[in-house]
Amino acid sequence: MKKSTALPALLLAALACEVPDVRVPEVGGAAPPFTAVTMDGEEVAAADLRGTPYMLNIWATWCAPCRQEMPELQELHDTYADQGFRVVGVSVDDRGATDQIQAFIEEIDISFPIYHDPTWEIMESYLLLGLPGSFLIDSEGVIARKWTGPFRPMEEDVQRDVRALLPAEPAAQP
Repeated sequence: MKKSTALPALLLAALACEVPDVRVPEVGGAAPPFTAVTMDGEEVAAADLRGTPYMLNIWATWCAPCRQEMPELQELHDTYADQGFRVVGVSVDDRGATDQIQAFIEEIDISFPIYHDPTWEIMESYLLLGLPGSFLIDSEGVIARKWTGPFRPMEEDVQRDVRALLPAEPAAQP
């Protein structure tokens, strides 16, 4: 029986290709940079979010699990917004879906910022294979926790992790 040399040749060719330096966003590592646009069309970047802890939620209007967790994300935002925390959503709906996104925001009564990235670059930056994806990020831009797939934002362990990132109350003066 003659051995095939095609597979070893393909493996060698693949190994010879330059592989980009891709790092999986991990807890304790820097949150990847991204850009998106506000619903008014103004560009925003991850760097604009520095200075306060936040929950980054990557979602789409056509994603059923995304839609299901959105009310709890709003509740999480409402619970901790006055303590220096916010939720930020980035929709990866297609170009031209602004009206759909806006209708969903109004339907659920979302008050936290929703941005739009129809290029899906944020999906590549965060190496997400599906939706939703959520990342708890501290005020320095470090990932404190991540969820790939749906999760329950109001579970006690999530709230505990959010509270751990909140700014400390100033000491009372005597």
